[in-house]
Amino acid sequence: MKLEDQSKDQLIRNINKLVEDINRLKEKDAQHIYTETALLKSKTTSYALLNATSDLAAILDTNGIILEINEAALRRIKKNVTELTGKSLFDFFPPEFKDFRKMYFNIVQQTKEPLRYQDEYLGMILHVCLYPILDKDDEVEKIAAFVSDNTEYRKNDELLYRYSQILSTIHDPIAYIDKNFVFLNVNLAYQEMFKKTINDIVGHPAEAIYGKDFIEKKIKTNLLLCLAGQRIQQQEWFDFPDGKRRCMLMSYYPLFPKDKPTPIGVVLNSIDITKIKELEEELQRLSITDQLTQIYNRTKFNAALSEEIKRLRRYNTELSLVMLDIDHFKHINDTYGHDIGDKVLVSLVQIVKRCIRETDIFSRWGGEEFMLLLPHTNIENSIKLAERIRKKVQETNLETVGTITCSFGVSQFNENDSDESFTKRVDNALYDSKRSGRNRVTWK
Repeated sequence: MKLEDQSKDQLIRNINKLVEDINRLKEKDAQHIYTETALLKSKTTSYALLNATSDLAAILDTNGIILEINEAALRRIKKNVTELTGKSLFDFFPPEFKDFRKMYFNIVQQTKEPLRYQDEYLGMILHVCLYPILDKDDEVEKIAAFVSDNTEYRKNDELLYRYSQILSTIHDPIAYIDKNFVFLNVNLAYQEMFKKTINDIVGHPAEAIYGKDFIEKKIKTNLLLCLAGQRIQQQEWFDFPDGKRRCMLMSYYPLFPKDKPTPIGVVLNSIDITKIKELEEELQRLSITDQLTQIYNRTKFNAALSEEIKRLRRYNTELSLVMLDIDHFKHINDTYGHDIGDKVLVSLVQIVKRCIRETDIFSRWGGEEFMLLLPHTNIENSIKLAERIRKKVQETNLETVGTITCSFGVSQFNENDSDESFTKRVDNALYDSKRSGRNRVTWK
């Protein structure tokens, strides 16, 4: 399967395996250096130490003739000691490259210093280390050669680079956090999101990026659950360095080592869903808002009424309802047109809003009818509020139409009321105000 065809999860798993392989090879290289150093310290034990390394090792004379070779080399080359001892190392390479490799031997003899270089043989990428073994006169008597096969390391390193390049083309910010909550890797999108370089993030604890309070309150639990093997998704709002507040959909993926059930880290994938959240909020607002007057609509009123009745029954509080209607509104529309009629509705809403509390729920019931839901309010105070609004409306001179009046119905919720009986009673009270001459408050 091509790298470009792999899913994000597959890429992450493959990257994790490559990191493990590279670390293993680095450990192997460290062991190799230790063995080489030990060899130089004691010439008398050099032959025994050849077999202390898993890399290919040999003792050569200054002309490149093989004097001793270790078991690892014999197994790799698939020849026995007699077939290799006494042979020139340079005979294993094409003639055109012999002089090039002899040059390395000459450098070691002249400088009496170890030399490392990279070589290629039969498609393998080899790391060659030549160490001078000095005689009692401090002259180069022999040369110890260590050869490690770096083909797998180089291929893995190249593949890891390619995977990293592919991840960097993903626009979603991705981070790899270890079990100590330290960043081990992030892609380009993650760096751009926080306005930081990779060196500012990798190797640093997560709280350095998110802040200690945010870690403790919002994502620490998710990280711990993920390290226990769970996949988590959560929406969180962030304040970013550019001053903008964004909502991020954060997905936590446990990262498992090869053939082991315990996660060693967390892959954190973040998707900016701010526009989606803003759209959701706007759609929600529109669903409960009257388009003309920008107050709540009947749908929101019904939901709020049900919630307030539940609260009343639980806490034994008071609840009142005021219904108002513009008198002779049809005459206004017929005389001045519906555009002016709409302006009258908007003006009335502004008058009422200046008279009520923030906790009162003001909604358009339909046409020129409006509802005021008044939590923690008894009938007496509701009547006073209705009278105050009635007088304000009557005293206000509106553009084009002059003054208008409104009729009001007021009622308080009774113990045996339902949503329907409550609204029906206040509607009847409003009807009585209309029938009794309008521009008045009636209560039931």
